[in-house]
Amino acid sequence: MRCSVALVLAAFVCAVLLLTPASVARAEMSAYDIVKKSEDLLDQADDSIAEMLMVLINKKGDRRERTLNASVKKAGEGASKSILFFNTPADVKGTSFLVWTEEGKDDQQWLYLPALQRVRQISSSGKGESFMGTELTFFDMGSHDADDYTFTHLKEEEIDGEPCYVIEAIPKKVEFYSKIILWIRKGNFIPAQADFFDKKGTYEKRGTFKEVQDIQGINTPTAIEMHNVINGRTTLIELKNVVYNSGLSDDIFTQRYMKRGK
Repeated sequence: MRCSVALVLAAFVCAVLLLTPASVARAEMSAYDIVKKSEDLLDQADDSIAEMLMVLINKKGDRRERTLNASVKKAGEGASKSILFFNTPADVKGTSFLVWTEEGKDDQQWLYLPALQRVRQISSSGKGESFMGTELTFFDMGSHDADDYTFTHLKEEEIDGEPCYVIEAIPKKVEFYSKIILWIRKGNFIPAQADFFDKKGTYEKRGTFKEVQDIQGINTPTAIEMHNVINGRTTLIELKNVVYNSGLSDDIFTQRYMKRGK
């Protein structure tokens, strides 16, 4: 379900098509149709690159900043590859994260830690762990198929003055979340908010997707926040210098390239 926190990697590949008026679309679209529409809009660009500012905030308000480069590319029908490189500060410089996704299969994920000089593959059981100390997990950083969830349209509600569909997503197989509540903008089908509930059904965290900008004709949320209501910590992500369809080479989405620290 790519309209969840996978937007951290894929927010810069969502687009707006010519849409029917929301009142008409509502009459014709089921909850699944709404989510699938949002998911499909994440696949409009063939590839994308962006700079990222990541801010980690603890419950006392102390802040730690990191800068990254991110690249995403389609890899065939229902498949994609993405890679992140950490640039600053010194304690994470050179760290990289690679994800390969393929429809109908679990994501393959690898993390390169320069201090250990080795690439570690993330196991299925390890995907519930925090990604680099953030409020995102390795599972969040993957890409998830809408067909793996059952959707119910709960209501319609405004977020920051924008009318949204409110959709309940229940995974057919509970691994890390028992439920996700999605707010999807009626005007352009870009996600506005997502609430995550852990395996026991406890409300755990909220993701928000703001500052939508038109970049090369593509509507792109450039400010992403994940707030953990249990531990009080927040992760902020700001996308900068986003470029679509630059013709990225497949060579950069490899374990060998991860070690270059580019």
